[in-house]
Amino acid sequence: MTGSIQTKKDYLYIVLQYKDRTGKTKRKWISTGLPARANKKKAEAMISETIEKYKSLECGENNELLVDYMQEWLDDKKTSIRQSTWETYEMYIRTHIMPYFAPLHKNLKELTARDIKSFYSSLLKEGANLHTGKSLCFRSIRKIASLLKTILNDAVAINLIPKNPAVNIKVPKPTDEDEFKGQFLTVEEAQNLLTAFHGHELEVLIYITLYYGLRRSEVVGLQWDAIDFDKNTIRIKHTVVNISTLVAADKTKSVSSRRTYPLLPEVRDALLRLKDRREQNKKKFGNTYYQSDYVFVWDDGKPFRPDCVSRSFKRVLIAHNIPLIRFHDLRHSTASILYDKGWKLKDIQEWLGHADIETTVHINYPHTSDYLKVKAA
Repeated sequence: MTGSIQTKKDYLYIVLQYKDRTGKTKRKWISTGLPARANKKKAEAMISETIEKYKSLECGENNELLVDYMQEWLDDKKTSIRQSTWETYEMYIRTHIMPYFAPLHKNLKELTARDIKSFYSSLLKEGANLHTGKSLCFRSIRKIASLLKTILNDAVAINLIPKNPAVNIKVPKPTDEDEFKGQFLTVEEAQNLLTAFHGHELEVLIYITLYYGLRRSEVVGLQWDAIDFDKNTIRIKHTVVNISTLVAADKTKSVSSRRTYPLLPEVRDALLRLKDRREQNKKKFGNTYYQSDYVFVWDDGKPFRPDCVSRSFKRVLIAHNIPLIRFHDLRHSTASILYDKGWKLKDIQEWLGHADIETTVHINYPHTSDYLKVKAA
């Protein structure tokens, strides 16, 4: 086993290189807690002690701390999954899983089903991010539980632990008061919302989002080459998301999300007005205009960021005394309005690009309880 000093995010880490019980060369990063500036000698003095502490890794005995294994798991995953997915995993581990398990100093092999159960109960009881204190919905708790189970499954696969202690532990269900419920706009409420955005930079974006039931990543990722003014079609084929960094991709959430809509007259007119405004701004800003193919951009041509859209959306609601809803609730409202207008669930599923009908039913649950009863019968 050898050790070296490396810098990551302005801090010094001891990087151990060793062969595991299968003979595979592995690397392990251990934080020294020291800022990179003027602390290299201090860090180097810690190498021998760290090697002694972790020598069991090379001997085949697994005394690895759970939090160290999770960091190693993250590092391994970084090159094999989408950037946005990795950043979501990193955020869940850093802000939820690590703050709970790090103080326990549990080795991976010491983790029990009771530990997992207590962790889930803690998340539900706190209902908040242990790191920031912000509210945490039940859906997020389920995702965190699923991630932890996956991490431990991988530990089983490489023989670090004999079985996954999280396998049979279910996330406790919240009370009716705790469970998050999406909100839906009626046709009248949707019209009032559009009125509030009249003349605002987000006006056309909100209109198209409501009309087609688009995800935020889809509407922000809309490009002019996806709009055919001759055939009157609009294609959803490119997305933009941001967790820690902004990620643009010529792919959608699923195959069914890649869809084509009719470009109806009112949508066409709104987009053509936007296009004319874009040309005027190009002349106004000249060489400083930011060139891109995105439909929704600021006056200087820089594309809208998803997080900025959500913040601007919230500010307009507050300014017009409109009850606060999430931006994603616009998509749910589209589904609800279409159902009220007599659309069949299968047609709504295709319009929204849902991968399965169950998602459509879940979104429209207040309207489809009779449907579910008939299906169950």
